[in-house]
Amino acid sequence: MPNKYWTDDPDETETGSGRSYQTSDPDITEPDENSRSIPTRSQTPQSQRRTHPPQQLQGGISAQITTSKGRTYKDPDIDTTERLSDIDPNFNRAEGTKKLKERVIDRWHRFCRKNGENESDCTRWSDPENALRQASADCIFQFLKWCFKLEYGTDGRKLPGYGQAGTFNTDWKYFRIYYEDILGHKMDKDMVKSLRTARQWLIHENKLGTQSRDNDPVYIDDMIEFNETILQTRKKRFYLGIQRIMLCLALMLGLFTAGRKTAILKLQYKHLRISLLRNPHGGPPILDIAIKPKYIKSLLGITNLNTFSFPEIILGVSLVFSPHVFIMGLLLHARAFQANIRSMDDVRRLFVMRNCQELPLPLKEEMDNYYLFCKVDLIDGKPWILRDQPMSDSQYNAAIRAISEIMGLLKWFFFHQFRYGTGKILDKTEWVSDSERNLILNHANTSTFLKYYRPRNHTQMQQAVLGLDPNEVIDRALTSIRRYADKRRPRYLDDTQKALVEDDPELQTAISNRDALLDQFQQTPDATLAHAVAEAERNIKNTRQRLRYRRKKEVRRAFSDEQAVKDANAQLSGTNLLEDELNEELDDDTPPEQTMLIEGLMAVPVEWTFEGEWQRRNVGTEVIIMYCDYEEGGPLRGRPKGKRRLNDEVRLLSVETKQIEKTEDDKPIIEKKRKIEQEQPQTAKKPLVCFQCGKKYSQYQSLLRHFRPIHMNDRRCKSCADGMEYLEQMHWQCHVAAVHQLNI
Repeated sequence: MPNKYWTDDPDETETGSGRSYQTSDPDITEPDENSRSIPTRSQTPQSQRRTHPPQQLQGGISAQITTSKGRTYKDPDIDTTERLSDIDPNFNRAEGTKKLKERVIDRWHRFCRKNGENESDCTRWSDPENALRQASADCIFQFLKWCFKLEYGTDGRKLPGYGQAGTFNTDWKYFRIYYEDILGHKMDKDMVKSLRTARQWLIHENKLGTQSRDNDPVYIDDMIEFNETILQTRKKRFYLGIQRIMLCLALMLGLFTAGRKTAILKLQYKHLRISLLRNPHGGPPILDIAIKPKYIKSLLGITNLNTFSFPEIILGVSLVFSPHVFIMGLLLHARAFQANIRSMDDVRRLFVMRNCQELPLPLKEEMDNYYLFCKVDLIDGKPWILRDQPMSDSQYNAAIRAISEIMGLLKWFFFHQFRYGTGKILDKTEWVSDSERNLILNHANTSTFLKYYRPRNHTQMQQAVLGLDPNEVIDRALTSIRRYADKRRPRYLDDTQKALVEDDPELQTAISNRDALLDQFQQTPDATLAHAVAEAERNIKNTRQRLRYRRKKEVRRAFSDEQAVKDANAQLSGTNLLEDELNEELDDDTPPEQTMLIEGLMAVPVEWTFEGEWQRRNVGTEVIIMYCDYEEGGPLRGRPKGKRRLNDEVRLLSVETKQIEKTEDDKPIIEKKRKIEQEQPQTAKKPLVCFQCGKKYSQYQSLLRHFRPIHMNDRRCKSCADGMEYLEQMHWQCHVAAVHQLNI
């Protein structure tokens, strides 16, 4: 019987691997007479001597052979416990790809269950895979139309719905992949053609957006200001200072490598290589940091890795965007070097030995799997650095969105803007070829860059037509994300805007449903009704938060035009009193540790020498090491109190002056206000000492940030004589607020 892996035609051969296969023959290992008389290139005497025929036994071909050293080798047993069908086809896929595919599969299963409920003969829909094999184009169209009506997912969370055609087409792509996996072949061309028309009709009927997201680039100027805001702001706080440092470093590496967010955030110590390189121009050695971020998209486990080397740049202007200062600060803080290196002064004392070109500074092998951007979490109320766990996407995204709002950006910054900006620079750089740019961006060809990554905002058309030289400064100013930045842009909703959210019909419907369930529960207490009331409460909370989030985006989007009209009218009428620089906040509660960090990283060169520059960079690294363990108190909760600004001070001063000049007999407004306050009964002062552990704080807010994570779950008051234990958290909070004046 001929072997199925070989051809049935003796003259037909396969030479893809350099070997010729013919029909299966019992005597295939025996050469024929013609081949013996005429030796070929593949049958040289040496190769004939190396070829040993298999040893024959009475039962047939033996499963053991004799090695060249005379030893007997027996072939291993065949393991048939695992089959090809046992292997998960998605085991090597990215997590995001798995989630998108599972979402489509889950919706198809829900669609089949719904059809089984509506039809009397539900045998067809009992097996979703069998139903997909029998599905027609009209059935798939009904499924796609049904997906637009879904409001909640299987986890009970509200679905965002389809707002853009790209999101809908993404689900369609993964549905086709699921279809091909079940049927074993691609979808029929006629079905694809008819469903293409159906998808276009659904996009038009549901008024989905067809314009892709703007690919606005970011440049080094934008990110320096971004990092300065991260280091300086007190409107966004973290558990530990190392979180600020890691956030700044992630943005640096994203800009310098044009890498994807996942590839950067998953960097481990084993992906770093630190070394001192002999200076080819003479002088002190060059500190080089090489990173090899793992490319997140891989096929069959084969990954081509790019290596990015960052030689230290001496005499730079700012250390805020120096990866050497931040990486060395994090590594020295973790004591990651095998050698006894504890500071940058130790590194500066090293040199490259004679007849060597570099001096590697290896890291400890037991720290290979530690993450450069690690997780910081609260454990028993105390922040800990978990170096064996990566920073989560939610932590990174929340921090970046908060910093974007603090800077007054119209749109939140997202990591792919690095690929737009750096890709545009590489595209215009003459000494970087298209092939090298595609290699850096991990693109198969140039069409991917042109379709998705090349910025579509063209600012040099007028200069090109007129024959003028390009103006890169104007080009960056027109395409930068800072073009629409305004620090006056609101970050929170005011009371009027919150009241509008409360009047929203969707929220009022949720409240009415809760009230109806609560009335039923009060009349007939039941565990099922209690669970329904709790779900209704959760639905009200989620609905209110979702509506406020949507309203906030609308307010921020409309602020630019509304404020521009106010500013223009104020300027034309001459009523604008102050310049922008006077509109800064007065009071600043920056702690001394953060002040040292800012001063160390934003110091400008004083001595234009190697020694002076080394000292400046060493100080920058030392302040990073110091600040990594500083406890900031955790994220701010609730809406922060508005601070008085300089224009408010000047306006108040002018009002008081007019009141004083109005009449000499009347007392100033401030004196009257003080008299009224003295006549009123004094209220109790806010506590500054924790009644559970006795720790003292200088501010009431600091005491709250201490109490929430550490003592919120105590449920027993240590300062009260009765020492009552509160079973419900609500009762414990009421006791803390009523007796100890802590409004949690």
